[in-house]
Amino acid sequence: MKKKIFLIILALPIVIGVWAAFNRERATQAIVDLGMALTSSMKHRNPSTEKAKFELTADTFSKAFKDNAVDANKTYINQAVLIEGDVTAINGVTITLNNIACNIDSSEVAKIGTVKLGSKIKVQGLVVGYNDLMEEISLAQCSLK
Repeated sequence: MKKKIFLIILALPIVIGVWAAFNRERATQAIVDLGMALTSSMKHRNPSTEKAKFELTADTFSKAFKDNAVDANKTYINQAVLIEGDVTAINGVTITLNNIACNIDSSEVAKIGTVKLGSKIKVQGLVVGYNDLMEEISLAQCSLK
């Protein structure tokens, strides 16, 4: 009995591999479908409804990354933050506070028209990265507070 189970376990990947070699498109689609099925049922974060883990001014937040990017990444990446600062640029769905690029969530896009250059605003979003070459911090799924 154990020998049969062992042979089945050994033969199964070989049979699947041979099938996949002759049916590449179907095999690729099957892998993609499996990945979508596994990830689509996961609950996605909404940082605008979360309580911000950190509330900072744009200058303080920027300084943390400029002073020590490694520690700042460990502290802030994938965290909901509330940033207050002056608007230095508006480009499409991105509002910039000094060197912090806040990509506004699609549900908040209509509010971008109310924002003026130089005005002080609060933005809450998810910290997704820091580009040390450009010294730019990226926030995603941002909402205006």
